[in-house]
Amino acid sequence: MKKVTYIFIVLLMSSTFGCTDFMNITSKDTITDDGVWISPSSIMLFISNIYTDLKGPLYTLDGAGGQAPDVLFTDDFLQLGEGNSNKWNLFDFNASSAPINRWDDCYKTIRKANLGLAKIEVSAVLTDDAKTRLMGDLYFMRGLFYLELLRFYGGVPLIDKALDRQVDEIFYARATAEETLNFIIADLQKAADRLPVTLVDEELGRATRGAAIGMQAVAYLHAAGVIDAKYYKNAADIANIFITGELKDRYSLFQGGFMELFLEEFEHNSEVIFDIQFAYPYRFTGTQTVFAPPEPGDEGGYGWGKGNVSQELVDAFEMKDGTAFDWSNPEHAKAPYENRDKRFYSTVHYNGKPWKGKILYTSQNTPKNLELKSNPNGMYSLSKPSCTKTGYYMGKHMNEKVVCGYDNRGKGVGGGHNYIVLRFAEILLTFAEAENEVNGPTTAVYKAIKLIRDRAGQPPLPAGLDKDSMRERIRKERRIELALEGKRFLDLVRWRTAEEVLNQNLSACLVTYVEKEGEIVPTYQVIKDVCKKAFIAPKNYLWPIPQGAINKNSALEQNPMW
Repeated sequence: MKKVTYIFIVLLMSSTFGCTDFMNITSKDTITDDGVWISPSSIMLFISNIYTDLKGPLYTLDGAGGQAPDVLFTDDFLQLGEGNSNKWNLFDFNASSAPINRWDDCYKTIRKANLGLAKIEVSAVLTDDAKTRLMGDLYFMRGLFYLELLRFYGGVPLIDKALDRQVDEIFYARATAEETLNFIIADLQKAADRLPVTLVDEELGRATRGAAIGMQAVAYLHAAGVIDAKYYKNAADIANIFITGELKDRYSLFQGGFMELFLEEFEHNSEVIFDIQFAYPYRFTGTQTVFAPPEPGDEGGYGWGKGNVSQELVDAFEMKDGTAFDWSNPEHAKAPYENRDKRFYSTVHYNGKPWKGKILYTSQNTPKNLELKSNPNGMYSLSKPSCTKTGYYMGKHMNEKVVCGYDNRGKGVGGGHNYIVLRFAEILLTFAEAENEVNGPTTAVYKAIKLIRDRAGQPPLPAGLDKDSMRERIRKERRIELALEGKRFLDLVRWRTAEEVLNQNLSACLVTYVEKEGEIVPTYQVIKDVCKKAFIAPKNYLWPIPQGAINKNSALEQNPMW
């Protein structure tokens, strides 16, 4: 009930101020003092509205439309457009047609944050403690949105006040990437200095000191790859605050099941450092409607199956004994979904998996109908829109209890689970990666990775790895642990491996049931080049600044080659 109350406040604020474009650089402040700043409750609504600007890791999750790089551009997941259009996978767009425009949305929220910081600092209706806390929220959110701009666009204009075109210079040039990073770190530190370590129930969903510190580690790790490797030490030192420093034992790996970690019933568990709030029906996610498998024979009753896990991600999951999966191994090839890392079963929907009281078939036929000519929805077909193109669907974020699609009144339905922006496992991976880059595979690096592998039931990494070998193992561990959480594309960018990884076409698995020696058994065939990929370096490591923003601001310079 407390979660519902929080979301209701958020929606009330959205309905009250949803039509106001706070980041429209040509307008003055359009929220009047008598409308917002006269009472603590109305100011809190303003803060809540800023929190609703956060999107889920795939951007389609909250029904806000648009796409995200982990859907369109990674080697873990693929989505084909209308008529199986492949243009996004080939980076076939320009500054006017890019499928992702985070520039406008981020700057709209930054303007709100700047306005709030100015008004709250001089408020006559707030106590000093309330001012401190609310400004902590705003510094955190501003830092978060500038971090997103940095990761997509590089150095950006740094605007730290709500601009009034009547008195202010409104055309800002781009800062350098390093200047942008320093601004982000400063904002997150101001937030950390003002925010509490823990929250009471009524505050769940707001930022904490841990969230601000943790996002500093995330920012430094990104900067180490794209700005200067010196920032690996900063990333390791900040992440270590959660392991041996002041936040030790504040967070821990959730032990109630890897799939359950992401479900609504287990929100705000010990692993979550910061998450985005949802609560059906007040604000619900569209993840399962968009990505889940359709119910057989009922295209509209459940998921639309619009995107599919790649064979490349499936093959990346180890066997239960820690060895690599290998199609050339007859035992592996005969039963490719048996005896795998248990995170596989929580991350991927595959042929034969129990789902919603049935068996999910992603094959081209079924054990009961070997001559099937017209595939039911959900089964393998390259031509039918609602069928899987790879033999798989997304499993992570999916809840068997959630009904999706449309109800009998044509109203969209979906899940109410929160989306995790940062969790303790990512902090451990951040520490391990950064520490290895600075000092090599120390005991602390092994220990951090062991905690994650222990939770997954996987054996420890082999002893005696050198720095390069440990780097590769950490990157593989990060891919598996954080799969389908919106991290993969940004990792490929900061590792500068996208030009290698994203120029390899994606594969699928065709499962066919046949009769052998009186038994009906599945057979497996890897299909190459189901989805063509392309990546141009260095061009595609940064996104194009939207042409509309360039047209409005003569001081803006476009990213190279766009």
